[in-house]
Amino acid sequence: MSSTISKKSKGVKGGDKGVSSSSMSSSSNLASKASMARHRSTRQTGMSSRRSGMSASQVGERTHSLVVRDPETGADVTPASLLESDASPMQQVPSGSLSGPGSQHSSDKFDMDSMSSAGFSRSGWSSQGTSTPVNEEQDEVPVRDEMEEKGSHPIVEEKKEPLVLLASDEPPKPADLEKDATIFLSETETFFLFEIPSSCVADDDPQLEAVKEVNAKYQELVKSKAGQDKYSDRAMQTLNMALKNKDAQATPATTVSVGVDVTNYEIHDAILALEDKTEEEDEEIMRSMASNSKGANSSDGLSAIDALLGGNSDMSREEERIMSSKSFKDSLMSLERIVMQNLYHERQLKYRNLLPPEVPKAEEEGEEERKKLEFLWCFECELSRERNVSCMAWNKLNSDILAVGYGEFDFTNQRDGMILFWSLKNPEYPHKVIRTSCSVTSIAFADKSVNLLAVGLYDGTVAVYDVRKEDDAPVLESTFTGGKHSDAVWEVRWIDKGSERGEALVSVSSDGRVTQWSMSKGLENTDLIKLKRVANHKKTSNKSEAFISRMASGMCADFNRKDPSVYLVGTEEGPVHKCSVSYNEQYLDSFIGHSGPVYKVVWSPFLSSAFLTCSADWAIKLWHQDSENAMLTMQSSADSVADVQWSPFLSTVFASVSGDGYINIWDMSISTLDPILTEEILPAKPSSILFSPNSDVIVAGDSTGRVLVYRLLGFAKSSSHEEQVAKLEKALAAKDNVE
Repeated sequence: MSSTISKKSKGVKGGDKGVSSSSMSSSSNLASKASMARHRSTRQTGMSSRRSGMSASQVGERTHSLVVRDPETGADVTPASLLESDASPMQQVPSGSLSGPGSQHSSDKFDMDSMSSAGFSRSGWSSQGTSTPVNEEQDEVPVRDEMEEKGSHPIVEEKKEPLVLLASDEPPKPADLEKDATIFLSETETFFLFEIPSSCVADDDPQLEAVKEVNAKYQELVKSKAGQDKYSDRAMQTLNMALKNKDAQATPATTVSVGVDVTNYEIHDAILALEDKTEEEDEEIMRSMASNSKGANSSDGLSAIDALLGGNSDMSREEERIMSSKSFKDSLMSLERIVMQNLYHERQLKYRNLLPPEVPKAEEEGEEERKKLEFLWCFECELSRERNVSCMAWNKLNSDILAVGYGEFDFTNQRDGMILFWSLKNPEYPHKVIRTSCSVTSIAFADKSVNLLAVGLYDGTVAVYDVRKEDDAPVLESTFTGGKHSDAVWEVRWIDKGSERGEALVSVSSDGRVTQWSMSKGLENTDLIKLKRVANHKKTSNKSEAFISRMASGMCADFNRKDPSVYLVGTEEGPVHKCSVSYNEQYLDSFIGHSGPVYKVVWSPFLSSAFLTCSADWAIKLWHQDSENAMLTMQSSADSVADVQWSPFLSTVFASVSGDGYINIWDMSISTLDPILTEEILPAKPSSILFSPNSDVIVAGDSTGRVLVYRLLGFAKSSSHEEQVAKLEKALAAKDNVE
């Protein structure tokens, strides 16, 4: 085999291992097999010949090179050697080798090329598909025959053996260079330097919206970072200062237990001794108290503070600072209430219907069997003395707070007004004082905003006060430009307009207007109706209604508890008109029966269709809204009836006060001719009366500034509301009129 061998490569499609096969020098398959057999027999001889250092001239002058070509394009893709070839020449193989004397072998360049493309074992050089076996089990070497004429013989598929790496760097034998070699080219492993795997989400995936939101935020972040070349991220380090626990030691305060026993006579003797020593100083202080209390504007409930601050000129600044401090005033107020509780303890128990423990049981039963009025105490102080009590109102939240308005009804005796807030904790001095520029004619606490007090004045002003504030200034006040009344405001009432609109204020004045005030933007007024005079004779038809253009004076009003849109208005001429807040042109109905001014009209708390009226014509009338005539008429004296009030616990019981100085308690289930209880308070004239909402107590104000507190004894309460309604309906059906 003296012809030159050229190595050619063939590729395998689909990315499999490429197989490169050289052309065979012989023209027959039998010659190739014989050559392989001779090579197996002389394998050891070739190896020893290579170790003996044969030169290239001894082997032959002809050299062979490995050429790898692309099977599709035919281009030379032979890889270059990474190392320099060995410079030692190849030795001549002995005569017993497979190669002939005229065959040529590859130069030292083939040393590394063949090593880079073929596998080697520790026992000898071997390649997959070559004729050199690695061991005895690999004696059968697959050979692929290529025929010169295409298709003359079928191609036998070779069995591919795994690659075996050679640990030694020995060059191939000259005999091996004569033979055909099968070279397998495989793709090396791909190394990824940077990879971000992408992910796709289907349209029906439940996390589609979350992925879209994250992508949108990322796009916005990319846009926001565009052009931010002036800024750079830097790391900062926060120093956490070391903490250290320290203990402090203090000397405990020295305490001493002291006990004192004081008897009543020792206190009495000490008080007498103090009065003897300071009699002159006390008289001076009392004179200063009287002079300062007349012009004082204080509302803290402590008369002695103002007197001391203004009366003693020698008082030091430190004492003035202490006495003017709020904490000192609060302490004195608490101390004063403690003293008052000791003085009024038994009477306050009676006010709560808690009988004193020292009262025997038999005596207690006798007291309850007989109806009477028991006097408890009187709300009176120097500020209210010689003033007329014009109106009273209980606080809706704290029923122990009573607001009392002071004002004159006579035009010739007008003076400044006052509102005192009395508490059961201190019956001798008010909890708060509000002074007004003119007489107070009406007051009313709000039902929901219990801290708001509506006040009607003699000059037509409607004001709203916040009783939580310490000053006397109103939070809202009507003005002439805002629709102020031109005459005295005789009645103020709060009405509920619903959860959205809140409460509204309604005032009745003798200028003939019934006005509603809204507090959303100050005091905004809306006239519910303008009162007009009506004929006193019975109306038979609409044509006989002759309205006089002159306005009628309103004196009182009350809203129905069941239907707040319906209200009653009492006039100075005597008629009582039934009106609606949604209709301001005419009256719904008129009740004509009184011949004088109607001072009070009040709906029954048990029967929403019945109401009481009192007038200057000495009479008290019971009405039903479906009847034009009074159901009952009651009269007990020859003087005007200033006020009348229903009992909140008994449907047939009501109280009235008359100008002759009497407080009358009526029970229509017993008698409609005379009151069952009468209390004379002469020489003063009672002006107003009110039932307590939480006890069997009535309070009555008179013309001297006193507010008398009485307890009702012997009145049994019914346990059912239906029984109370039945008793009142029975009294209405009796119709015991006294004309």
